[in-house]
Amino acid sequence: MKHILSASLLALILFPTTVRAQSRIEPPPPEAAAPTIQVFAEPIARPSMLAPLYVSLASLQAYDGYSTLRGVNNGAQEANALVSAFAGKPAAFWAIKGGSSALSIYMAEKLWRRHRRAEAIATMVIANGVMGVIAARNTAVLRSQR
Repeated sequence: MKHILSASLLALILFPTTVRAQSRIEPPPPEAAAPTIQVFAEPIARPSMLAPLYVSLASLQAYDGYSTLRGVNNGAQEANALVSAFAGKPAAFWAIKGGSSALSIYMAEKLWRRHRRAEAIATMVIANGVMGVIAARNTAVLRSQR
């Protein structure tokens, strides 16, 4: 270790101009610069109903999360076997709800960008419909707990 340190120090003392010369970068001459090409992609216009479907899905997921956690705290059981293990762990449960919403929106966006627009809208309508049924079921369970 002592020899490496000595050699490094000696190199810094003996070769300071080499280090300075290597750190200096000169710009290329103007004629050697590559031409730049600018490409502007047209934004893909969304139908007026796609953004509200995203918002309503997120809202339904939030209500489902709230009502599920409240119902479980009041003695109800989560009916979805995939999520039931997380119903007693709010942080994990909210992560699943957020991930589920994000995945649905991502899939719809992917379909939209691939010019499968009707399928993108159908995906969001179906996701909202399923979440609407789940939210209605949760409301019924919460009312029965009163």
